[in-house]
Amino acid sequence: MRSAQAGRRLRLTTMQLAAALACVLALLLGGSSVALASPSPSVYRAVRLCETSRPGAASCGGIRLVARSLTGAALKADAARQSQEAASGASPAVTNKSPLSGGLTPQNLHAAYALPPETFISPAQTIAVVDAYNDPTAEADLAVYDKQFGLPACTTANGCFRKIDQQGKTSPLPATQGGWVTEISLDVQMAHAICQNCHVLLVEANNEAFSSLGTAVNAAVSAGATEISNSYGGAEESYVTEANAAYNHAGIVITVSTGDCGYLDEACGSSGTPNFPADSPDVVAVGGTALSQSGESWTSTVWEDGGSGCSNVFSAPLWQTEVESFSATGCAGKRSSADVAADADPYTGVDVYDSTPSGQGYPTGWGIWGGTSASSPIVASEFGLAGGAHGVSYPAQTLYAHLGDGHALTDVVSGHNGSCASATSCKAAAGFDGPTGVGSPLGLGAFAPAGSPIDTSLPTISGTAEQAQTLSASDGEWSASPTSFSGQWLQCNASGSSCSAIAKATGATYTLPAGAVGSTIRVQQIAKNGAGSGSPALSAPTATVISDAPTISSFTPSTGVTGSSVTITGTALTGATKVHFGSLIASFTVLSSTQIKATVPDGAIAGDITVNTPTGSGASATQFTPTLSLSSLSPASASSGQVVTITGVGFNSGSTVSFDGTPAASVTFVSATKLKATVPGEAGSGTVSVSNSSTPVGTVSSAKSFTVK
Repeated sequence: MRSAQAGRRLRLTTMQLAAALACVLALLLGGSSVALASPSPSVYRAVRLCETSRPGAASCGGIRLVARSLTGAALKADAARQSQEAASGASPAVTNKSPLSGGLTPQNLHAAYALPPETFISPAQTIAVVDAYNDPTAEADLAVYDKQFGLPACTTANGCFRKIDQQGKTSPLPATQGGWVTEISLDVQMAHAICQNCHVLLVEANNEAFSSLGTAVNAAVSAGATEISNSYGGAEESYVTEANAAYNHAGIVITVSTGDCGYLDEACGSSGTPNFPADSPDVVAVGGTALSQSGESWTSTVWEDGGSGCSNVFSAPLWQTEVESFSATGCAGKRSSADVAADADPYTGVDVYDSTPSGQGYPTGWGIWGGTSASSPIVASEFGLAGGAHGVSYPAQTLYAHLGDGHALTDVVSGHNGSCASATSCKAAAGFDGPTGVGSPLGLGAFAPAGSPIDTSLPTISGTAEQAQTLSASDGEWSASPTSFSGQWLQCNASGSSCSAIAKATGATYTLPAGAVGSTIRVQQIAKNGAGSGSPALSAPTATVISDAPTISSFTPSTGVTGSSVTITGTALTGATKVHFGSLIASFTVLSSTQIKATVPDGAIAGDITVNTPTGSGASATQFTPTLSLSSLSPASASSGQVVTITGVGFNSGSTVSFDGTPAASVTFVSATKLKATVPGEAGSGTVSVSNSSTPVGTVSSAKSFTVK
């Protein structure tokens, strides 16, 4: 990759960039353009996971869909059954063993937000999810989720997953509480769905008190978390200024759900305040959208129950008040939440697997969940994909620097979550607004520090995806005049996902080893200038890497006279040293790694075509059949006037024979495979030739010379 470059002009329009992203995602995800049908409110009702918070404590923010056909009596009976099974020491039977129709998969989320599943810098990121109480099946449920959607395993054994208590210890863990158990499954699975090679740290507070949750946040920091997601909140009260200390960790991304009760909690009895800790100026407050698909397009609107509002306690940070459209919120100098938004509407919700009963009799296993409990870990993991805070003390500031950039953010311009007269603290507006902040991130550009380079076209790879061949990386296009670049070659599975960085492979070229066969290769690049490092840009995957042992897939034509040309198609043909038609060696020219042009050798008979290289040989599955060929002479030497029997294929009554260019004294047609010719008196030693003027037309010669005595 290059080390420095002068300023680059932008070369892609928004539409061109969107098209490029769509192509990459189609390769990466194998996604369909068929629109996803969202669950219907006539079939499902939305149920909050946790009750309204008490003073000094938080409520989890998740919402699940429950079939309307489940009556209160049925839920009560299921709750009793699950309780009895648990009391007897048995694992309660899972209700839904397959995902429900209409839930968003990890692949859907990546397509909607134009995200790679992983980057070469994200393995250094640890996403912590902080919740109350213990989920005893969190890791096992994540394993089911990963297997269902083909994600790389994230386990304690492979070092990806950890679970600790609020003191940073692995035991003793808190008690189990049904609503929070389901919340934990949602948080953990969303974190891994978005960033598939980030580490996931589950920190379980003793209970829902802010004192316990704050202690758990500090434990996450001490345990090395680079992003911390908090899917909970409570009414803004006088104690929050003191409690906020736990959420003030410069240089660490701390995302918080804005809540699921609409503007100023109107849908839950109206506390008249936004939720804490989302109202803290030190965090990234994540609001909610409803995400819908039409063909290959995704649209976001304000989710009507997503939280927002103006703080009564905290002043707005400078980067928020400096936004041109901030004054329209009506917050004056007070903090407005949200900063950013992602999918939260349960009716456009995400697939989640949770096997631990909630205590209310709701179905276990697969379900569809929503709430800003989903949007908070989504955004935290997007930061993880992009490499974290990039040295910015309060990473929300980074998002504001990209406001209005359609390459980096989707501006949510429709919908509302309450009533606030003419202000925008409860409704969508162009630019910044209360419910969705700066909008929803698109790709990773919104997570790059202000002024740092942003990719406007992706890096590319040239060369043949074949063992021992060398691939070359070409830089993408970047804004903001990069001064240096770094790159990393990645080895991925056949679909271009589950990538891992290739050790020491950071140069402009990469020679494919035997271990790459069956994989695809990608390149990620980061550009840097005086403002900092941009987010990584990911190339499309190569074709699947093939072995350097040659193969022949076809040849054309499949018949012909000797001396004619045949094009052989296959793989790993570059190093060809010999080409055989049957047992005879043919002359040839290598056209490319996938094609050879060969000349059918004199004397050829029906047989396989074989290509030899230093690493092996490959044979055709079918035979080449000569239409006109001279295969043998008997005798191989004779005096003038003697008769020679010529054997081959394709002879006819009009065939003529010559000995070293001299016409035979006479020719007798015996059959299509045999001629008898008299050696002429003037003949010299040399090849014998047979010519046809009718089908099969042509002139063929003997493989060996004929000797005139």
